Amino acid sequence: MSYATVADMVSRFGETELIQLTDPDNVAVNAALVEVKLGDAKAVIDGWIGRVYRLPLRGCIEPSATPGGPSVLAMPPQLVRLACDIARFYLFSEVAPENVVYLRHKAALKELEAIADGSAVLACPLGGSAGDLVGADAQEGLEVYFSYSPRQITDDSTRDFK
Repeated sequence: MSYATVADMVSRFGETELIQLTDPDNVAVNAALVEVKLGDAKAVIDGWIGRVYRLPLRGCIEPSATPGGPSVLAMPPQLVRLACDIARFYLFSEVAPENVVYLRHKAALKELEAIADGSAVLACPLGGSAGDLVGADAQEGLEVYFSYSPRQITDDSTRDFK
């Protein structure tokens, strides 16, 4: 499951910008190119959050569009935003360090690093859990044994060494 869609990119950055970035003829959004960049962003995100959460993520609960209908699972909203910011950065061929696209990309990477080191978490504002933590059961049911072997090199064993 992708963290963001082409529609998410259009709603965040506008169709005009995406047309300019993906179509040299300025006719329509090249959805295939945007999907490739969203896939690249997903790979980056998975690399960071995979340190903390078991992949693939379960997803947050999102209420049904129809009243009384079943709830559906969706990606945590912060991952949608991060995926869009990273994919947008990848769509640009050149970006100056003071450009907002570059700054948002750096902020996204910093936020992913905070999630990976445990100082931030993925939030599900409407309920559910983003996924299972990797460390929660990593050592479950295992006993760790450790011992030290006797010293193999001693003064007596190296006395005649030349």
